[in-house]
Amino acid sequence: MDLAVRIPLDGDGFLEMECDYCKNRFLLHHTIFEDDTFIHFFCPVCGMPGETSSFFCEEVIEAAEQIAMNYAMDEIQRQLGPTIRDINRSGFLKMEMKIPKREPVKELYAPVKDYRCIHKECCGIDVKVDDFDAEVGTYCPICGGAEI
Repeated sequence: MDLAVRIPLDGDGFLEMECDYCKNRFLLHHTIFEDDTFIHFFCPVCGMPGETSSFFCEEVIEAAEQIAMNYAMDEIQRQLGPTIRDINRSGFLKMEMKIPKREPVKELYAPVKDYRCIHKECCGIDVKVDDFDAEVGTYCPICGGAEI
């Protein structure tokens, strides 16, 4: 079963991400993120490694959880509804199923904050970070190499 979450990109095709360790946000080009050869990335701000899925922003995780919850509620209703109707027809037992209100999935927005694009020579990729982080120095999301 695949449930999809559409994550908006900025105007240059970059995806906003958040480090699970330092909680800093950065942008990585979607082609790099979607490349299956990378099983982990390094945070360009703190340098800590993590699985690719650990860099999703909180808003993306919340949207995915809501999509999964809505799907689960629909499946429960689809599977149990006919069974409850059959039980009620028997006359021996009366059951009812109260279905919680479906929560709408929050709309995700493209990043609006200004980030500075930094080219990482070591792996030939671009990453976008805050101006402050760019001045202090960043790590390569692919190899973890530091450039100050």
